Amino acid sequence: MEGANHYASPFSVPSNRVGVFRRFFQEMRLACDLGLSIRKVAKKLDGVIITSPPFFMAAYIAKISKGKKIPYLFDIRDRYPKVLFDLKVIPETGFWGKQLIKREKSCYQNSCLLTSVTKGIDRQVSSFQRPHAHVSNGFDPHLFDHSKFKKKDNVFRIVYHGRFSRLHDISALRKISLRIKELNPEIEFLIIGPIPQSYKSQEWGNARFAGEKKRGEIPELLSSGSVGISLMKEMTSTQIAMPAKVYEYIGMALPLVVAPDGELNEFVKKNKLGIGFEKMNVLEIAKEIVALEQDRQKYSALQERVISIQAQFDRSSQSAVFADLVEKHFNFQDV
Repeated sequence: MEGANHYASPFSVPSNRVGVFRRFFQEMRLACDLGLSIRKVAKKLDGVIITSPPFFMAAYIAKISKGKKIPYLFDIRDRYPKVLFDLKVIPETGFWGKQLIKREKSCYQNSCLLTSVTKGIDRQVSSFQRPHAHVSNGFDPHLFDHSKFKKKDNVFRIVYHGRFSRLHDISALRKISLRIKELNPEIEFLIIGPIPQSYKSQEWGNARFAGEKKRGEIPELLSSGSVGISLMKEMTSTQIAMPAKVYEYIGMALPLVVAPDGELNEFVKKNKLGIGFEKMNVLEIAKEIVALEQDRQKYSALQERVISIQAQFDRSSQSAVFADLVEKHFNFQDV
């Protein structure tokens, strides 16, 4: 990037494919490395932008920024440590749970601005009495441009794209694939991204696994799809979640199939972008997908709605909004 200096840490971001404790180790190793880099250039910095998750890394950088008296913006993608409580990793009422809540509160209360990608998180953080703003997620229109690709076959294909975090319901996805094969064996599932071998080795029905792909390869794979699917587990954290994959489905003009109830479901229903289910009812979801494959008029109408809303989630325009917030709340005098 012109006019920018970039430090690439030798340590990778935490992996979803390892256990909780190893993931924590990876996160703190990265945090210490980035924290050291910030300390080295602290006198040159007018502000820091911190994104969470990774929460422990973000909290560590926030602590360093506060100690060095550098204003920071705290950008919240998922509400940690609440996610850890929902997943039963740490009890909320235990010693460590209380310590994490305390640490989260400190991160928020010492920030110059809190930004979040969902309206639900934005409402929640308003209680910390700090400036806050909702800046929706989006997609890169130069990469996820449906007009550059043409579907090469007539197969009605349900696409899942991304990593399976602990918030996503991989078991329900498999069961829906099996049920759809019984109802209409011509419909295919395409899974793009890494999947645990313990799940991949099970029976999936008419499903194909593309594996983990480079970023630039994903749009063409998505263009082979007919609908994009996002299934999350029923818990408090997923009520306010909006997975990034959803916006990339929109960029590639794919109607959406989502479950269960929550902000994502409301978004799909309000904008008429696909089919939303309040409960994870495998048979009901399978039947509706099969019916959609038969109703081409309804499918075309949904696709047209998706295309009509694409411009709202162009990351180029969203970046400008975010840049204005940075300028305003960091109060740069020379910008």
